[in-house]
Amino acid sequence: MTIGVNGVGSSDPTSATSSSTAASQLSNPQLFLQLLIAELQNQDPTNPTDPSQIMQQTSELSQMEAVNSMSAAITQEESAAQANEATGLIGKSVSATVGGATVTGAVTGVAFDSSGNPTLDVAGTAVPLAAVSEVSAATSGAVTS
Repeated sequence: MTIGVNGVGSSDPTSATSSSTAASQLSNPQLFLQLLIAELQNQDPTNPTDPSQIMQQTSELSQMEAVNSMSAAITQEESAAQANEATGLIGKSVSATVGGATVTGAVTGVAFDSSGNPTLDVAGTAVPLAAVSEVSAATSGAVTS
């Protein structure tokens, strides 16, 4: 990925905007700081960088880090909620469509795939939680049609 660093001392009013936009697109705070240092080192000494621009760019970095942190927390919460929902179905009777066939039976266990998505064990058939269409009190056995 290549991001151009515009001259800060430039008289072009779009240079600060494009530099700010480039900074907000960075997902790596370390890369942002490297670009900011390069920008400061290469500025025109007769026309130094406006401190408000630096503050705006650092503020954007802080906001981006906060959004990334919140996004990770929400993803973790969703995974925990799915795990809780899936384990709560153990002993319940479910109906689901898997591979075009309807599977109905008691949930006897839960497994999690490599990305953390729960899969229910319904009489030996792996049923993704998202495929469940109906939940009721437990019945004996499983019926596949």
